[in-house]
Amino acid sequence: MLNTLVGEAVIDTVSSLCPRCGKPSLATIFDREGKVYQRTECTCHTPSEGLIFSDTALYLRLEEWNRLVFPETPAAGMPSSSLCAATETGSQNEPCLAVIDITNRCNFKCPVCFAEAKGEGSHYFLEMEVVVKMLKALLNRPVPCRSVQFSGGEPTLHPDFPKILRAARDLGFTHLQVATNGSRFVDPDYAKLCEESGLHTLYLQFDGMNDDVYLKMRGQRLLDKKIAAVRSIEQTNMRLVLVPTIMSSVNADQLGSIFQFALEHNKFVTGISIQPCADVGRVAVDKNGVEPFNLAAMARCFGEQTGLTRFPDDWFPLNSISLLSRAIERVRNEKAHPPLSDAHCSIGTFFYVDDNNKPYCLSSFFDLGRFLRGMADIKPQAEQGLIARQISRIRQFGQLSKCLDLGKTPPGLTFQRLLGSLDSWEDKYAGRSAGWEKRGFNGIFVAGMHFMDAHSYNLRRLRRCIIQYVATDGQLIPFCSYNAGARLRESEELTRITGKLPLGGYSENSAQAGELSV
Repeated sequence: MLNTLVGEAVIDTVSSLCPRCGKPSLATIFDREGKVYQRTECTCHTPSEGLIFSDTALYLRLEEWNRLVFPETPAAGMPSSSLCAATETGSQNEPCLAVIDITNRCNFKCPVCFAEAKGEGSHYFLEMEVVVKMLKALLNRPVPCRSVQFSGGEPTLHPDFPKILRAARDLGFTHLQVATNGSRFVDPDYAKLCEESGLHTLYLQFDGMNDDVYLKMRGQRLLDKKIAAVRSIEQTNMRLVLVPTIMSSVNADQLGSIFQFALEHNKFVTGISIQPCADVGRVAVDKNGVEPFNLAAMARCFGEQTGLTRFPDDWFPLNSISLLSRAIERVRNEKAHPPLSDAHCSIGTFFYVDDNNKPYCLSSFFDLGRFLRGMADIKPQAEQGLIARQISRIRQFGQLSKCLDLGKTPPGLTFQRLLGSLDSWEDKYAGRSAGWEKRGFNGIFVAGMHFMDAHSYNLRRLRRCIIQYVATDGQLIPFCSYNAGARLRESEELTRITGKLPLGGYSENSAQAGELSV
């Protein structure tokens, strides 16, 4: 629909919250000169408007993936601005990754910290007993979540962090992550201790390859310490994901150099998780009038700086992988846990890295879009007989092979190794196991995850959230209602600081409902 007065084409209308007062409001998402904006209408304030995506064509392409991933979703009508508190803050999805803040203490005071963590003032360290109850609540859900990230603050400052890792490992969690500034991992002995305690992956704050960036983003020179932390991890069998927070006026030009660093350390660096700076928490770096960094800007900048990707052809939403998860579920007759996030939450691409450290974008020789769309057509086993199931598997194998362009396939990459590489996506341990190089290949993902702020808040995205915080009462809170919108982080941290934590233990039924028995 075109508003001829201002040249705006309406793309969608969604439920949101007023950026000023938090009141449930309606928001219009619209195109203006090839870019996407969101305007939120509130009965108490003048409309609030901001750029949310710098390429309309890519935005609409992501919407096509949403329709494929969520085929049961009815055609969008006019959403209601009268929403209850539960709808405003909850997700309809089980988490693919649960986050547990074990402290709000930090040894840095970064100008761009969305958690506003600091070294002084009121602090908490969660007691081991509380952390264990929170972990057990994740396992007692209808679909157990066995992947957890410990965060904060700086979680490695918790005096019992290795003990917490061991408890999670012994409870049966299959993937343990830590979101860290890396300061403690400069010590190789500490890195080894964490590995022995069960830690699998570090999500390492890594904003660029020069100290001018760190002075502006983190308030101090940190590059040497970041590199030292990487070298410590390379003495273990753990893996790294580099996590740059990107602000247009500061470090948008660093994507190419960060990727080059990841490439040089690709035996241990499995990916780069780019986070456009959201307007939440403590943000003190001047934007200098530059439009805010977003996922479209990320995809375009990465291609321009590396020459390795085409815009927008080589970029896919995270939720497209759910089509593969569903296919595996149907063929194996097993319950999968697909990443059913909204397509606008995260997009990425993937690289095969040969023995000479030369990267090849997967979609330059493999028709990933065709393959994933084909996965959506696999029928459940319940609808097929034994022979039909076998034929279906052969047919899908043939479909996969047709998606591989043998004329463009990098030297040394066989069809079998390509199939073997899927093991590391399903099983995080596979990529660290002995003989992995013969079964799969080295690869690096580059993805962006754009967390919402007050100006981009969209309750449809929130209801599809798959990264959720665990509260001390066992409830799960979507990432973006914990840190933006309702910003439930503040009340949860107050509970922890004052020591008014829930008493008693989790019963199986109450944990499934996300509550504590008292």
